[in-house]
Amino acid sequence: MKLSFSTLGCPKYTLDEVVSTAKDNGYEGVEIRFLRGEVALENLEEFSPSGIRKTKAALDAAEVAVACLDTSVRFTSPDPAERAKQQNAALTYARMAAELGTSYIRVFGGAVPESSPEREETTKRIAEGLAEAAAAVKAEGITAVLETHDSFCTSTQVAELLSYAPNDDLAILWDVLHSYRTGESLEDTWRALGDRIRHVHLKDSSRYSPTEFNFELTGAGTMPIREFTALLQREGYEGYLSFEWEKAWHPEIEEPEVAIPQYAAYMRPLLAEVAAR
Repeated sequence: MKLSFSTLGCPKYTLDEVVSTAKDNGYEGVEIRFLRGEVALENLEEFSPSGIRKTKAALDAAEVAVACLDTSVRFTSPDPAERAKQQNAALTYARMAAELGTSYIRVFGGAVPESSPEREETTKRIAEGLAEAAAAVKAEGITAVLETHDSFCTSTQVAELLSYAPNDDLAILWDVLHSYRTGESLEDTWRALGDRIRHVHLKDSSRYSPTEFNFELTGAGTMPIREFTALLQREGYEGYLSFEWEKAWHPEIEEPEVAIPQYAAYMRPLLAEVAAR
């Protein structure tokens, strides 16, 4: 297993700052969500047709890989124009991902209403949009990974989504906090989704439930990080454990200069320990 961090945790960093932070703290990869305060990466020179080659060269020179490229793609809207926009965004990010040498783009399911039949209609609409997007980006050599998030935190919710539009192209990004805080055990999530899990988000918390959670520095909370890491080791997971410190959405939490090095310092000995078992 390898360590990466999401730039959601350092949203104002430049590319040089992201690369140096990764290199200085022994990260093998970075997950790109923000850069220079911009979430729409396609608008930045660093990801333009000419600039993206320089971005890849800077990452390669530091021996830092792109673990995943994060989109905001979701298909909750029934509006055909909006759905076409989301499909185009998925393809744009897939082509950027291919240039950067990563295999994955992150996509969302989004939130669905609680009441029927609107809930079923929305879930079906999301499933069909994700299936189409996953097939389209697969043709570009990229895998779309659906994050366990919003209305699709648990394996049961993901299974319901997939039942409306079954497909083998869509993989899973397991955000362990979101599945665990709903009451689903680590083992149950893996048992149901393990064959689709390609990427992992990890963060610690001390106050979490189906309706809320807080953020703690890694190891300071009560999330079962050791058990989670041991499970992944036992099951042969060889992807990234990506630190998702939500600084962009929660500016009150610790600064990236604290949280990102601390995650690596905590996780390195833990990975060595579970690997030695």
